[in-house]
Amino acid sequence: MNHVKRGKACIFNHENFNPNLDLKPRAGTSKDRDNLYMRLRELDFDVTYFNDLTFNELNTEIIKLASEDHSDHDCVLVALMSHGDDGILYAKDQQYKPEKLWSHFTSDQCPTLAGKPKLFFIQACQGDRLDAGTTMLPRITETDSPSAVAYKIPTHADFLIAYSTVPGFYSWRNTTNGSWFVQALCYVLSERGREDDLLSLMTTVSRIVSIGFESNTPQDSNMHQRKQIPCVTSLLTRQIYFKRKTTRRI
Repeated sequence: MNHVKRGKACIFNHENFNPNLDLKPRAGTSKDRDNLYMRLRELDFDVTYFNDLTFNELNTEIIKLASEDHSDHDCVLVALMSHGDDGILYAKDQQYKPEKLWSHFTSDQCPTLAGKPKLFFIQACQGDRLDAGTTMLPRITETDSPSAVAYKIPTHADFLIAYSTVPGFYSWRNTTNGSWFVQALCYVLSERGREDDLLSLMTTVSRIVSIGFESNTPQDSNMHQRKQIPCVTSLLTRQIYFKRKTTRRI
């Protein structure tokens, strides 16, 4: 993370959807967008946000970002806030597979990001199941074997994909303050973003979401006092720190 620039960050914010999808507006998401925009700028990212793109528009921006020359950049970051379900996300006009967000950034397709962090943050439901706070979910760990022959990296190395919730479960959003996940993420980036490594930051985010938030809807007993835990998949090959740049981006 010692290049001239931190890198590009794109925020895809979805609040309103085409009527044929029968999806409610995501009240509070503009708070998430603005909060995350400011936190990423503070960490020296060159940030752009987009509102309510169709899938073709979103895909065009993703391909455009992946096609740029990132030689002078530390990393790339994509954040998406939308409706979702198990294995799908929604653009303004249709659903799509989450892999569409990151498949263009593998090292064989985006060589100037090879060996650099590719960070994806997704605020969306992954289903409609509700966590009452009594189920313990197993933690999945991964191992890798460094090559002893030559310095090669797998095409999918150096990705981090952070979902606001685990597969199959509901993701909570406050209509005034924004989603639990983005609130916690922005708080941690603001307080510890330059001190701790990224995985430590995400562990703190998970702790805040899981302990510090609980739904409060006494008028609906099914939705009342429910919990949430983010789901972070790391294929990173080194610790990531957002140390201050000596020359700030414009």
